[in-house]
Amino acid sequence: MLRAFSHTNGRCTFYHAKCWHHRKSVLAIRREDVNAWERRAPLAPKHVKELTQMGYKVLVQPSNRRAIHEKDYIKAGGIIQEDISEASLIVGVKRPPEDKLIPKKNYAFFSHTIKAQEANMPLLDEILRQEIRLFDYEKMVDHKGMRVVAFGKWAGVAGMINILHGLGLRFLALGHHTPFMHIGMAHNYRNSSQAVQAVRDAGYEISLGLMPKSVGPLTFVFTGTGNVSKGAQEMFNALPCEFVEPHELKEVSRSGDLRKVYGTVLSRHHHLVRKRDGLYDPVDYDKHPELYTSRFNTDIAPYTTCLINGIYWEQHTPRLLSRQDAQKLLVPVRSAAGAMEGCPELPHKLLAICDISADTGGSIEFMTECTTIDSPFCMYDADQHIIHDSVEGSGILMCSIDNLPAQLPIEATEYFGDMLFPYIEEMLLSEGSEPLESQNYSSVVRDAVIASNGSLTAKYEYIQKLRESREYAQSLKMGNKKRILLLGSGYVSGPVLEYLTRDSNVDITV
Repeated sequence: MLRAFSHTNGRCTFYHAKCWHHRKSVLAIRREDVNAWERRAPLAPKHVKELTQMGYKVLVQPSNRRAIHEKDYIKAGGIIQEDISEASLIVGVKRPPEDKLIPKKNYAFFSHTIKAQEANMPLLDEILRQEIRLFDYEKMVDHKGMRVVAFGKWAGVAGMINILHGLGLRFLALGHHTPFMHIGMAHNYRNSSQAVQAVRDAGYEISLGLMPKSVGPLTFVFTGTGNVSKGAQEMFNALPCEFVEPHELKEVSRSGDLRKVYGTVLSRHHHLVRKRDGLYDPVDYDKHPELYTSRFNTDIAPYTTCLINGIYWEQHTPRLLSRQDAQKLLVPVRSAAGAMEGCPELPHKLLAICDISADTGGSIEFMTECTTIDSPFCMYDADQHIIHDSVEGSGILMCSIDNLPAQLPIEATEYFGDMLFPYIEEMLLSEGSEPLESQNYSSVVRDAVIASNGSLTAKYEYIQKLRESREYAQSLKMGNKKRILLLGSGYVSGPVLEYLTRDSNVDITV
């Protein structure tokens, strides 16, 4: 296929010698069906309008759950149609059901397979079997390795709204009414502007000095400097806030102004040090992250009320917090002599973690499972090493929802579509059955192809090796497990079962 390129407004436009190929290319926006809350789409009506004006046919699977109404897609030139088998490119946000895959098509969605995630390996196997070409948005990166297509900002915005709501509940459980009680979950607002107004209203009450004095100054730590962190900070800025350097946290956490809240943005150099000499070298760290450790647990966490974690974590990179760190951080603070029963001090400084990365067992080691929009919060009790659903009791309030942008679906769809649109045409103008080598993709698109023509592409062959190593490790682990047979399932068995399951090295049969 012949192609020439021109650049207008930062977008890449394709011109074709074979116009007949242009006319027959069909795009389909599939219906999201992964869970009840997934109301996003990968493209908004304005993007569909541009495509139809360029001569492409756009099919949209009907869905009453989608936040953007079908009439807006119809007005943009889209065709509402259940059957999308005509399309050469099928786009979605989340993974499709395995039984809905269509052989030898181009698919684009977040597959969550690049770390050989066990839950999604059956999907990858089916993609390979049906010779589907898979484009994964997560691997669409520029020459610096930065993602060019992501919902990151809206994950940050929604996550910040949620954790402010959660803090209101946690403070109340600890005996304090606070202005945060008037902030709802992100999906309770029609758009982010409404949420900003609610946060501003809470901030106004804080500025009037209406936070309980015994709570002390509140500090918020944002890890990372990417879009996730920026989105969270954007919402945080609606409060009466002051940003300080990490080394100033200790002072403001003890003697700061109660009529404002404090924030700090944490970069790698603030907490990562080489184990042998205590220094940080960014080039060396990128090459040998296993030689470094984090001082977050000693230098930052003891002075943090709420951690908003947005960093990407990989194996062999230092964790921010371990279970042992949490145990130390949750040691009860001795109450001051003047403390009154009705105005208690906080049991410990670190109250809440919003893990927007939602990377289980990652940078926050004890975040072992994601929460959901239905059940957004849980409490981690470090002493017992257990997680419970109530916002009461001992522990750290945890929020780790893995589909946060779905809470603000219209804005998230438009934002994501703006980033994806420049690459849609080149993905659309190829058939999934054609050899990958014959496609004239840009590097951004080519490097995002996980599978094609029944095989993993060269860049992602490591996935199979990861699977094999994990399966081998699991077989060894199962061989070393203690096996316990528990006879009976009455009232006595429940507490016994709960106690035994705390040990991950025990295999129990009831």
